Amino acid sequence: MKLFGTQKRSRVTRKVTHRGGSTSVRQFFSLKYQRGRLLQFSTGLLATIAIVVVLSGWVYPFPYRNGDRFPDGLAARSTFEVINNFETSRLAKERERMVPLIFRNDPETLRNSPERLKAALGAIAESESLEHLSLEIREAFGLSGQVNLTTIQPTDSGNGSALTANDDAQFRYQQLREAITPLDARQSETHISSIIDEYSRFIQPLLKTGLINPKDLARRDLGLDSPLAIVNSQVNLPKPNPLEDTEIWMAASITDVSLSDLLNDAGFLGQRWSDFPRLDIIRAPLTNWMRNQVRPTLEYDQASTQRARRFAGERVEPVYDLINEGDEFLPPDGVIDQNLLNTLWAQYKASLDHFTWDARLARSAIVFLMVSVLMIFVTWYLVRFEPGVILSWPRFTVFLTVIVVAALFGRLASFDPVRGEVAVVAATAMIVAIAFNQRMAIVTSLFLSLLIVMSTRMNMVQFTAIMAAAVTSIICLKRVQSRSTIIKAGFLAGLATFVVSWGMEVLVYPSGGLLFWFDQTLLQLCLKNAGWCVLAGFILAGSLPFIESTFGVVTGISLLEMSDPSHPLLQELVRRAPGTYNHSIALATIAEAAAKVIGADGLLVRVGAYFHDVGKIPKAEYFIENRPAGAANRHDTLAPAMSTLIIIGHVKDGVELAEEYHLPQALIDFIEQHHGTTLVEYFYHAASKKADADPDHRQDVEEAAFRYPGPKPQSREAGILMLADCVESASRTLSEPTPARIRTLVHQLTMKRLLDGQFDECSLKLSEIKQIEESLIKSLISMHHGRIVYPEAQKEQKSA
Repeated sequence: MKLFGTQKRSRVTRKVTHRGGSTSVRQFFSLKYQRGRLLQFSTGLLATIAIVVVLSGWVYPFPYRNGDRFPDGLAARSTFEVINNFETSRLAKERERMVPLIFRNDPETLRNSPERLKAALGAIAESESLEHLSLEIREAFGLSGQVNLTTIQPTDSGNGSALTANDDAQFRYQQLREAITPLDARQSETHISSIIDEYSRFIQPLLKTGLINPKDLARRDLGLDSPLAIVNSQVNLPKPNPLEDTEIWMAASITDVSLSDLLNDAGFLGQRWSDFPRLDIIRAPLTNWMRNQVRPTLEYDQASTQRARRFAGERVEPVYDLINEGDEFLPPDGVIDQNLLNTLWAQYKASLDHFTWDARLARSAIVFLMVSVLMIFVTWYLVRFEPGVILSWPRFTVFLTVIVVAALFGRLASFDPVRGEVAVVAATAMIVAIAFNQRMAIVTSLFLSLLIVMSTRMNMVQFTAIMAAAVTSIICLKRVQSRSTIIKAGFLAGLATFVVSWGMEVLVYPSGGLLFWFDQTLLQLCLKNAGWCVLAGFILAGSLPFIESTFGVVTGISLLEMSDPSHPLLQELVRRAPGTYNHSIALATIAEAAAKVIGADGLLVRVGAYFHDVGKIPKAEYFIENRPAGAANRHDTLAPAMSTLIIIGHVKDGVELAEEYHLPQALIDFIEQHHGTTLVEYFYHAASKKADADPDHRQDVEEAAFRYPGPKPQSREAGILMLADCVESASRTLSEPTPARIRTLVHQLTMKRLLDGQFDECSLKLSEIKQIEESLIKSLISMHHGRIVYPEAQKEQKSA
C-alpha cells in the first residue's frame, strides 16, 4: 500500500485560469494563514524533537571504538570502579557448581519390584533343581554357575578340595530354596508373602529418593560430594529459578541414590538388614537380584539444571576494581581492545551518574537548537527545489520519518561490534534517490551524516567515509533500469568508502613511517565499512518492490515489466481498440526520442504512451481511429455537447481502468494529464456554429464546458507526451505529409499549447520545448517518408 502518492486532483472543475509564474518560495509563504502551514510546522517540530530523542541529545556521546589508535596514549579522566570480569566470572562458575544437579524421580519401576521378586521366589520354591530354573532367574540371583567370591566356599569333607563353580551354584541354590520354603509346604506362599512384605518396607525410603543410573555417574563426572536435587517427575518446577521452592525437591548425595553404595555394609540399606530377619537370611542372593533387576528411577533434567545454574550465576555480585584518575589505559601509539573498551564504557557510565538534570536539560536544548538549524536548511532546500514535497503533508511526513528512523538505526549501528552506520546512511541515500531524486538524496545524506557524527564520535574521518559512500551510491542511481544497478552502486560505494576511510586515517594519524599504512586493524575496519555498503546494495535490490509501493514511485525495472505487450490491459486495448493501440505504439516511439533529447526519462514516457489512451476501450467505436472504413460516424446523431462528454470521458475511464489493473501512480498521471485542459476544438466549433444559427441560445456555448478537466502536465515527461500526442494524431490528417507541412504543423501545435498555458505547471523550459519540437519533426518526417514506385507498379498504372 502506498504511504503517499500524487495528490488527487479534481476532474470536475471546468474553469481554466492562467496563473502567473509565481516562484515556489512565494507559493510556500502564501500558506501563512492557512492550516496546512501550521500542520507542516508541527510535523517539522515533532521530527526535530524525535531526532533529539533518538540521538540521546541529553548526554554526550561515547566516542571510543574497538581498534581506535591513540598516538599520545590514553589515561583515566576520573576515579571510578570497573567490573573485574575475570573474577566475577570465576565466582559465578563456583556458584553454579554449587547448584545441585536436578534429577526427576519416577518410582513406578521400583514400586513394581516386589511383585517381580515374588514371582522369582515362587519359581525357585516350585523348582525341583537348579536346572529347572530359567536362565534369567539364575543370573538374577547369582546362580548361573559362576563362583561368587563374596561367599565362603565350602570344602569337600572327603578330599578337602574346593567345590567347583557348578557345585557352588548348586549349594547356594539349595540354601536359597530352603530359606524361602518352610517345613510345611502348604505355608510356602504365606512365607514368601511375608518376605515380600518385608522387602516392600525395606525399599520404602528409596521410593522418595530414587536410584541413579551408574552410567550417569561417569557421564556427569559426579563425585561423592556432588549435590543432587530430587524432584518428582510429575512436579512442574518454577521459572526462572527451578529450585526456588524447597518444599518440592529434596537434597541428596550420590551415596543416597547409588544402589551399590546403599547395599554396602556402611550404606543405608546395608545397615537395615538386621531389622528384617527374613531378608537377612537371603541377603546375598537378594543383593544380587537387586543389583541385576532393580532399575534406576532417576533421570537427569539438564534443562532445569542449566536454568538453576544460570540463575545462580547471574545473582553473583560483581567484583569491582578501582581505577584512579590519571591511571594509564594505553601507552602512546596504543590500540583499544575489547577489554579496554569495557573499561572505557564503565568510565563513561560513571561520568553519566554525575551528569545533573540541569546539565542534561541544557545539553538537550543545545542539541535541539543545532538540529533545528539543520532542519531549517533542509526545509529551505525543499521550499526552493522540491515544493511538491514540502506542500504535500503525507510526502513531507514520510520524508521526515525516514530521517528519524535512519538516525536511530545509524546511531545504534555505530557501536561495536556492528560499526555499520555507513551502510545505514548509504541505504537511506539510495532510497531517497530512487523515491525522489539525486539532488534531494545528497542533501538528505549530508543532513543524516551530520546527525550521526554529532551523536556518536565527532570524528571527521567517520563523516568523510559516510559521505563518500552516500554520494558514490547516489551518483550511480540516476536511472534504475535493473536490480544490478543498485548492486553496482553498493559495490562502488564500498570501494569509495574503503579508499576514503583508509586515506583519511593515514592522513590524520601522525605516523612518521609507512608501517601504519598497512596496519591490520585499520585495513580490517576499512574492509568492514566496504562490506556494509555492498550488503546494503544487495538488501535494497531485493527490497525494491517494497520501496516502490511504499513511496509510490516506479523504477525502470517495473516499467520494463509493464511495457511487455502481454500485459492484460494492453491486450485488452489491442482487442477492443486496435487503432488506438497502433497510435500508442507510434506515439511511444517519437515521445521517447524527444524525452532523451532533453535528458528526461525516456522509458517512463514510452510506457506512459502505451497506456495513455486505455480509457478509449469502453467506447472505442466513438473514436475515429477505431471506426472501420465505411462505417457510420456515431457522433452524427449526437449533440456536440454529448459528443464532447464522450471524448473527454476517456480520461476518467482510463484512470478507473488503470486503478483496476493496479498501474502505478506515475502512469495514472500520464492518463490524467496527457490532454491537460485543452479545448475539444472540433465539437466546440460545431456547437458554436449551431448556436449561431439559433440567436436565443447563442450564449449557451461556454468554452470551459468543452475543455478537458486536467490537470495540466505536472512533469516534463507528461508535457512531452501531451505535445507528442497531439502532433502524432494531427499528422495523420495530412494528405501529403511533406517535411515542410510536418514542420509547420508541429510548430503551430506547439505554439498553441504554449500560449494556452498547458506547460505552465511543468518544469519544461522554452529551450527544451524547442528541442522537443525539433525531435518530433524529425521523427514524424521519418515516419511519413516517401517510397519509390517499383517498375511493376508503374506498368500496372500505365495499363490502367
